[in-house]
Amino acid sequence: MNMNMENKPIGIIGGMGPDASVRLYGQMIEMARDEFKAKENHEYPEIVLQSVPVPEFFSNTKRMEEALTMLKDRVEKISEQPLSCIGVACNTAHVVLADLEEVTEIPFVPIPEEVAREAERKGFKRVGLLASPTTILSGVYQTEFLNKNIEIELPDNGGIEAIGEIIGEVVAGEFKHAEVKLLMIADLLKEKKVEAIVLGCTELPLVFPKNYSLPILDSVDILARSLLTRYYQREEI
Repeated sequence: MNMNMENKPIGIIGGMGPDASVRLYGQMIEMARDEFKAKENHEYPEIVLQSVPVPEFFSNTKRMEEALTMLKDRVEKISEQPLSCIGVACNTAHVVLADLEEVTEIPFVPIPEEVAREAERKGFKRVGLLASPTTILSGVYQTEFLNKNIEIELPDNGGIEAIGEIIGEVVAGEFKHAEVKLLMIADLLKEKKVEAIVLGCTELPLVFPKNYSLPILDSVDILARSLLTRYYQREEI
């Protein structure tokens, strides 16, 4: 393992929602052990987490400016530490990533870019996107996949609205019916001959089955692995 005192901590801006941030942290610990061979306590990553309870903007952008002000403040605070990189544990927040980059010199690890890179690595040419209404309407994923010459299929308007409702249920801890509703939307994308499904919201992996009939590009897993790769100095940003 490439582990020494020069490994700078990973910064994470989370809390959007909190269950997704918990899953990201858990995945990073598991991956550190399984993929980066951490065994002793000092070999696990040092992580600085800011859990930010911003107003909901995954389906309603009316309070986005308020959310952005809070996020900028937390990015400035977390950047006072010598971090290797920063990850935002929320796909929707990437809509304002350029604004956050203005208040720090520490590099971010953008989820849509990393997911598109993983899709390219696996050779996918056509994928379906499940994400929040704000994420889909912003086009942040569409842009990254277009740059990789990968086609992206979106749910219809009713499906996009339904995903917003599902995300709200998951944030509220109401998981009971979320999986069934999400599978119905994914199955409609599968009918469009996509090769994989992108879970482009960090809440969705909490309720989407791992044994789905198509490959899954899980944005939480991909972010976790990308952050650890930087931490263990396996790859430069």
